[in-house]
Amino acid sequence: MQESSISNFIDEYSASGMLRLHMPGHKGAFGNDFDITEVTGADSLYEAEGVILESENKTSEIFKARHTYYGTEGSTQMIKAMCSLAVRNAGSEKIAIAASRNAHKSFIHAAMLLDFDIIWLPSEDEDYSLCRSIVTPEGLKRFLESDAGKKDIAAVYITSPDYLGNMLDVRGLAEVAHSFGKMLLVDNAHGAYLKFIDRTDGLERDVTDLHPITLGADMAVDSAHKTLPVLTGGAYLHISKNSPEFSDTDIRDTLLMFGSTSPSYLILRSLDEMPERVSKELYMECAEKVTGVKKALENSGWRFSGDEPLKMTFDLSELKVSGKELLAILHDKGIECEYADRDYLVTMWSPYLPEDAYETFTKVMKDISADMLKPADSEKTKLSFRLPEVVCSPREVMYKNHETREVSDDLIGLIAADTYMGCPPAVSPVVAGEKITKEIVDILKYYEVKRTNIIAEEKYGSKR
Repeated sequence: MQESSISNFIDEYSASGMLRLHMPGHKGAFGNDFDITEVTGADSLYEAEGVILESENKTSEIFKARHTYYGTEGSTQMIKAMCSLAVRNAGSEKIAIAASRNAHKSFIHAAMLLDFDIIWLPSEDEDYSLCRSIVTPEGLKRFLESDAGKKDIAAVYITSPDYLGNMLDVRGLAEVAHSFGKMLLVDNAHGAYLKFIDRTDGLERDVTDLHPITLGADMAVDSAHKTLPVLTGGAYLHISKNSPEFSDTDIRDTLLMFGSTSPSYLILRSLDEMPERVSKELYMECAEKVTGVKKALENSGWRFSGDEPLKMTFDLSELKVSGKELLAILHDKGIECEYADRDYLVTMWSPYLPEDAYETFTKVMKDISADMLKPADSEKTKLSFRLPEVVCSPREVMYKNHETREVSDDLIGLIAADTYMGCPPAVSPVVAGEKITKEIVDILKYYEVKRTNIIAEEKYGSKR
């Protein structure tokens, strides 16, 4: 296969023997000969017209996007840029974005920086969950028909898949959003690989995979590094062929506003090489193996949550063992997992794991099942949650003095200056600018949060 354009340039430059009187300071020494900067011919990420643009064009064809933009600072950069483009497209001075509550911290930070309001979409979960916020097409339609939905909303923003591996009906949500004239923005940070997973229900011939751009999203952000063979920080901003028109200059200027002027060429190289290293066959085979492991472990008594193909999330909510305890046990046995809290343990799988990974993991989990699969001594704590009162916007919080307090009932009535998330993206029990309630304190205690930041009382006024 012909070598990728960025990769080929870096190889040629490394072999050229050029005297490097430019950044970075290591000058290619210590094994860093591939770590270059915007030298002649290397192109420039935010003014791309050469090898970077050529590489982005190839990736755009894979994802069937109008254009796929590269980033080297993760979805954090791309989410802020995506929100900025949506707000700019709306054209109003004061605008809102309607979002599922399990939004990444960078979405809250985007609201602080861009001064848009957030209207939280109601979740259809009966109980509070730290990571899951279920929004259905029917629920979105009800919301957009309500008084809250009639406000000046620039876009609908969802997170799918979430950290626990739950996937929303992106196709249905896109259709509803578009029927009300709203853009659909998708934080697909955990789902870049869904482009390489076949949709097998056969309902729509033109919808052949599970990626949000295929399913009708106007814009989507992928953390390529999370699930594709890409270095940490590598990310995509996909602009769909049906999204409003944005000029290439506007998009790159927006990305630059939230990114470094010194992007890593090592990360760009890995983004460039991604197409040579992936295939549907690889990812579908991996998904089948993960399904096989799940079935084997279900037969041993383990329970799972979520429907994302390459994420195995253990539901421990009715067991004596917690996710954090199981995480430590597996660590001692040479297995490092992605995330754990009191109720869940998350593992992420990939075609690039060793061939024996599936068998090894299955054996370990079966071996410890007798000790681990003991029911909890008491019924699971039911956490109730209602959206708290918004006292000031996230942006206003930026300009107020903060102080750190221990989590206790003394917080009740105070105004949060922090956005607690145990695992981004997550359903934050409290977002900066919201009034802290007894329910919120109970949730923070349940997830063993020790301290949080609040707006200093003497600078804000009475807590009551």
